[in-house]
Amino acid sequence: MPSASVVARAVWPTAKVSHLGSIAATVVLAGMPAMVTVARGGTDLGAAVVLLVLGAGASLGWAVDDAGHTSLVAMPVSAPVRAAVRVLAAAVVAALVMSVGLAVVAAGPGLPVDLADRAPEGAAAAAVALAVGFGAARRGERTAGATGAMVGLLVPAVVAGLALRWPNSFPTFEAGALHTRWWLVAAVGAVVVTRSGRDPARR
Repeated sequence: MPSASVVARAVWPTAKVSHLGSIAATVVLAGMPAMVTVARGGTDLGAAVVLLVLGAGASLGWAVDDAGHTSLVAMPVSAPVRAAVRVLAAAVVAALVMSVGLAVVAAGPGLPVDLADRAPEGAAAAAVALAVGFGAARRGERTAGATGAMVGLLVPAVVAGLALRWPNSFPTFEAGALHTRWWLVAAVGAVVVTRSGRDPARR
């Protein structure tokens, strides 16, 4: 187990190679519909804010790529610790960029009254993105981060689509009795992340 000082010295080098630019770009692109709506004086931002939050969650998928493993090999920092640092750095960047987008919305027509409902949806997107991304990385796929981010956006959309056919089984982006099931999606993804993100050298 590495000491706290060793982990601290590895934080900045690890964060720098965590594809933070791609993470920020993903959130910016996801926030473009909201920005365009505000610029045009629109007031219906429900769907645009959903996309922004989902994009912020899914952008964490970029953090699965361990681009700094060769430069950090001299430090006794395990793969799971580096992964945790990358995910934390990604979450900070995603949250900051998303906050800017929400600030623009707040300065315009105002934040949607159901903004709190977006939390489980964003958590589900993040968990799916990380689960798929770490799984792809363990298989040696070179585009694991991009794959995780893309699937993190698609899976919530598919789940919401399935809710149109089976409204009593799947959660939607609308408030309702089943909306909290997004937390179940997030929990399942977190379990997969715990397994896929462990050190490949250990059983």
